[in-house]
Amino acid sequence: MKTILVDDEILSLEYFAQESEGISDIEIVGKFDFPEDALEYARENRVDLVISDINMPGMTGLELGKKLKELNPEIIIVYVTGYGEYAQEAMALRAATYIMKPYNKDDIEFAVNRAKLLYRGNKSGISVNTFGRFNVFYQGKPLNFKNAKSKELFALCIEHNGSQVSLEEAVDKLWEDKPFADPVKALYRKAVMELKNTLKTVGCEDIIQTGRGTIWVDVDRIDCDYCNLVRSDYEKNDNYMGEFMVEYSWAEPTNVMIKRLIIKKSKG
Repeated sequence: MKTILVDDEILSLEYFAQESEGISDIEIVGKFDFPEDALEYARENRVDLVISDINMPGMTGLELGKKLKELNPEIIIVYVTGYGEYAQEAMALRAATYIMKPYNKDDIEFAVNRAKLLYRGNKSGISVNTFGRFNVFYQGKPLNFKNAKSKELFALCIEHNGSQVSLEEAVDKLWEDKPFADPVKALYRKAVMELKNTLKTVGCEDIIQTGRGTIWVDVDRIDCDYCNLVRSDYEKNDNYMGEFMVEYSWAEPTNVMIKRLIIKKSKG
């Protein structure tokens, strides 16, 4: 979860960041001692979790929370306070939980685990199986792709695990027998459009992002066996039987990497 910290006391920000080290699924992308700066950052950047002090001058954490929820109703907020009377107001804003000062690492872990439950509830409903053949489901039912290349493009994005796929690489992998020229670029654009249209039929087109000559998938909003394995969410790998997206030859190097990763995990 991409996380920002908000507290008018800089030492408190540093202490929280230090105590948060090693807690899985939390990535601190910003620390702000002015709530207004945090709000401005959230307007321009993805923020999944906000951990904010309540009692701050100018704009309280509760006021900040209201404004953040207006920007993104799915944003998750955890409040930090030294005053018990604020707790009821915090929960009225549908905060994940609150942390009472003074706090320790265990308190932070408890709060983050509560936030994780809410965050996972915000997922798109898309699940992806890559071990064996590549299959995509929406709420447990197979998602039908009208075009095989649009499905393969989605598979390539999944294989990149959230990293950007360039136009050049997509063409090289999906149309290896065609020269890199305008006709094949048109085929790529068509595959992108049809991929988005397929996801749009189930209201999930926003999990695919595109830039100038790039495409990627928001892996935090899907459930994927391969992505979970890379994140170390799986303690067991019973679903992996030595095969990864077997229908795509370009996936074999990643399959080799998965085997090495599992061996490394098994050794501890």
